[in-house]
Amino acid sequence: MQDYLRIAPRQIGNAAWVETLALTVIVVALGYWSEPTDPLHAFTGFPWSLFAPVLLGLRYGFVQGLISALMLLAVLLGMHRFELGAYANVPAAYVVGLFACAMLVGEFRDLWDRRLEGLQRANEYRQLRLDEFTRAHHILRISHDRLEQKIAGNDQSLRSALLAMRQRLNEVQGQDGLSAMAESMLDVLAHYGPLRVAALYRVSEMQLVDQPLASLGELSAADLRQDPMVGLMLERRELISIRPDMIDAGSRLEHSTLLACLPLIDTNGELHAMVAIENMPFFAFHERNLNLLAILGGHLADILSSREQEALHIDVAAARFNRYLSRSITDARQYEVPATLVAFEMLDPAWFAALQQLMQSTQRGLDVLRTCTNTKQSQVVLALLPLTAEDGAEGYLQRIRLSVQEQFGRTPEEVGLALHRIAITSRVRQSSIERFLLSECALDEHEVAIH
Repeated sequence: MQDYLRIAPRQIGNAAWVETLALTVIVVALGYWSEPTDPLHAFTGFPWSLFAPVLLGLRYGFVQGLISALMLLAVLLGMHRFELGAYANVPAAYVVGLFACAMLVGEFRDLWDRRLEGLQRANEYRQLRLDEFTRAHHILRISHDRLEQKIAGNDQSLRSALLAMRQRLNEVQGQDGLSAMAESMLDVLAHYGPLRVAALYRVSEMQLVDQPLASLGELSAADLRQDPMVGLMLERRELISIRPDMIDAGSRLEHSTLLACLPLIDTNGELHAMVAIENMPFFAFHERNLNLLAILGGHLADILSSREQEALHIDVAAARFNRYLSRSITDARQYEVPATLVAFEMLDPAWFAALQQLMQSTQRGLDVLRTCTNTKQSQVVLALLPLTAEDGAEGYLQRIRLSVQEQFGRTPEEVGLALHRIAITSRVRQSSIERFLLSECALDEHEVAIH
């Protein structure tokens, strides 16, 4: 490290000894010039000669201060020996004060030097660690940039995958939805799993259909209908995997040929299909990734059931909205996947049509909108933002505010647009969401039913 970056002073060299001798001689010479009979000022006024050992002690430490004091003492004893000037008697107070000042100042300077040296070593160690961290940070940043480029080249995100599943369902009108979408569903699960060997089976009347609708990799020839993991999944109606807690519970999963069984259950509790996972990378076999698969399975089941459920309801928009709201509450409660529910209350009827069109134009891929009338006879647009935390919801609302100002030249308050929102998290109870809809949004209890 360069000298100008050092905290502690440099080591004492020959220049310090030259300066010690020269300064002491200069002090004695100046004293002789000002007072020939008492060059050390030991008897007349203030002892100015003390400045030599004090300054040298402050600058270089105990040894140099002591040497300077000894030189002054030698001058004093020499003049006393030859009885020159006022030095016929030895000034005891001057001698004691001379050595006391020189040693105390030098000792404190050495103490500060040792402390500064310790700080210097600590600083050098921290600088070394900082250099190591900086190099690691640059390597990590380069890796992150390459990962971003790789992800940017892959246009399949979780939102786009689910949106593609919805569009795929609309394309297979008149066909069995599960059979037509089995390959696409398994591809989505394999992409986000990731899965190496898996198969998707239809479940009918709590029984596994013999042949898979879609498969990935080479499956074993075992009969899955007799597999203990499949039986446990059908019994519990939840994702089952090889985990120590389940093996310890005596479920006999050690005899299973599978790693995990993923049910596709919609918000109404109907089991449509099952994905048997036989092989997946070791690094992906952890609770967080399994929870992601369970979330995807629930959303895919909702997509499958949407056509049948909407056919049974007069108000298709209400049925669809309630279904996705229930799914968001389930995901938040079981897997801590957040969502946000926003209510746009339109207090001025004159702006209703324009504002409703604006809401639809700013709707994102997975967002679900529903228009209804509250008890105050005001139009309310409910916007469900799945997989959206509070910061994402804030960005969405900010875009709405800017769009209103750009399109109408007024603030949302000036056009009678009131915003209400609630974050759907694992800590929010279903009763809180119901109170939000009934009290804050003033909706009728028959307008929104949360199952």
